[in-house]
Amino acid sequence: MEKSRSLLVVAMWVGATVVSAVSYLGSEATVRRSTALSDTAVTSEISPQYDDMTRYSTTTVRGDSIDLYYARNAKQPLPVALLLQGLNVDKAYYSKFAEQVGRYGFVVAVPNHTVSVRGRDELFAQVGQVTDVLDSMRRETQTPKSPLYEKIDPETLVLLGHSHGGMMGLDAIRGACDVPFCVGDYTIPKELKAAAFYGTFLWEDGEYLSIDNSRVPTMLVAGSRDSLITPEETQHTYAQIKYPPKIYVRVEGANHYGITDRDNPPGSPPEPSSPTLPQDQAIETIARWSAVFLRAYALEDKTALDYLYRSGTESDALVRVIAEP
Repeated sequence: MEKSRSLLVVAMWVGATVVSAVSYLGSEATVRRSTALSDTAVTSEISPQYDDMTRYSTTTVRGDSIDLYYARNAKQPLPVALLLQGLNVDKAYYSKFAEQVGRYGFVVAVPNHTVSVRGRDELFAQVGQVTDVLDSMRRETQTPKSPLYEKIDPETLVLLGHSHGGMMGLDAIRGACDVPFCVGDYTIPKELKAAAFYGTFLWEDGEYLSIDNSRVPTMLVAGSRDSLITPEETQHTYAQIKYPPKIYVRVEGANHYGITDRDNPPGSPPEPSSPTLPQDQAIETIARWSAVFLRAYALEDKTALDYLYRSGTESDALVRVIAEP
């Protein structure tokens, strides 16, 4: 397993398209289309809970640098949303996305995790970060000198991930721990409640891997202009998620880096396909759908559930949705 998946990461690093595009799965009957008239206007029936956001930078219990985004004016402890980075995408380039998700009521944790890959240091997410960051958030909320003292709910964890980080998130929800993607022991934490990943798939030795997500509702989001991991490849992975609730969302006009502060962040695998959706609009759309999904299933938010399965699919002209509640 290590060999082919390691080669996949190397192929992404040099900018190759890893797997050729495959046929689109969803039939017209299964894809919920927007009925809005405008290609850009969004009439949302759900809005962020917070607007006064801030960032705190520290280190994890394992020594990784980490940025934490949260609302200054939160009245109760907030659940943790861990964002696992894409290959060689510095945490700084997720600032707008992390802040947008945080506005929906999460402490968003974005670490930089460095691993030696074939003799060179890379920003390279691993499965073990899930438990490491959870331990770090417990430390922060229990430390009187921390600005997040008593502001974190460490009993509620959700996952976000981009590209390679999404692959690691999918491994984390299915309990996989394989070198070099995971070192040591890993057990799915009971605190993990839901997950949402962008621009990712899970593929090995010519096939899409089965994902037993029995305890973790899962969303996959794809950009229609993504040429590094195509929306068809993401949808094939969606088909391998065994248990609902699960949702696939395609964002029209976004490419592989629709989630980052700028297209093609320095040092990351180059994306030759240019987006047709403005970057800020892509970030807001991906963040909104991800955060609403996480609120729906981690926090049992009925308004969020309605948005996922009714109002959002009817009002947002930028997305196509396949859903199994």
